[in-house]
Amino acid sequence: MKKILLIGTGSIAERHLKNIIKLDRSADISVYSRDERRAKNFSKKFKKKINIEKKGIRKKYFTHIIIASRTSSHNKHLKLLSKNGKNIYCEKPLPWDNDIKILKNKSFLKINNFKIKIGYQIRFNPAIKYLVKELLKKENKKIFLVKILCGQNLKDWRKNSDYKKLYSAGKKNYGAVYWELSHEIDLLNHLLGKITTVYSEHKNTENLKIKVHDLSNTILNFKNKKISCSISLEMISPILYRKLIVVTTSNFYEIDLVNNTVLKKNKIRSKYLKFKSDRNKMFKEYMKNFLSNKKYSKNFPFANLRDGLNTSEVINAMIKSNKTNKLVRL
Repeated sequence: MKKILLIGTGSIAERHLKNIIKLDRSADISVYSRDERRAKNFSKKFKKKINIEKKGIRKKYFTHIIIASRTSSHNKHLKLLSKNGKNIYCEKPLPWDNDIKILKNKSFLKINNFKIKIGYQIRFNPAIKYLVKELLKKENKKIFLVKILCGQNLKDWRKNSDYKKLYSAGKKNYGAVYWELSHEIDLLNHLLGKITTVYSEHKNTENLKIKVHDLSNTILNFKNKKISCSISLEMISPILYRKLIVVTTSNFYEIDLVNNTVLKKNKIRSKYLKFKSDRNKMFKEYMKNFLSNKKYSKNFPFANLRDGLNTSEVINAMIKSNKTNKLVRL
């Protein structure tokens, strides 16, 4: 029987727990929160017995640990619980704090790199899976241009909440646009390999009246690849959009990650594909593979600990570049 520990009681923790129950109703599930009353209220949402863990979880062992706490606690929980679970899933991103030094340690990475999986589910989007296969074809021998455009007004993220009180709007909890939309940075790492240089400009447009940057534009370079790459992230647009444009030797691709569509064009033909839109399917697929202890493969290309660290390193470089107005090398 699977013995699962879930840390956190927010919306993403609720999504994960719903999927876990659907995938394995026999699992022994425990929930931990610093606020025990909150954990008890959270457990009542589900038609299944959920254990409430108190202090002392570091003395217990679980087959699977899911860290869905606030962003600022991710690294601390990874550090403290790395020996308490056979498989560990941690929500993104990994904050650039003092604990990250331990996660970057060679011996820690050697033991935990593939054991720890980071929650970058966009890798499982069917349009992205299609693009990965396309880019391996001979006709796409060289990639010349990659552009990512992503935005949505922060007011629309959680419609029943005061957006100014969301952690997305606060500095302490890593709420700036580059931390909130880090999926796009992981996607570049996944498709193109290690990022080597970053030049970034961030702005607070004052449109939302929050204290963090709500708009970011970045130019990136990659190891051993002459690719022109830019990424634009923002939290002010009146509409939701999430697009990826790729230009190769023979083809032009436009991926729409909101509508799950792919447009492929070349001199001879144009091809349009639409995949089923089911956002939760990505989360459920990831969790199914995680609970099954699947190893990294083409069918399960999860983001490991090193991938998560690489993404956070890029974000830290983006922040540094904006402060110094200089190119930052990684």
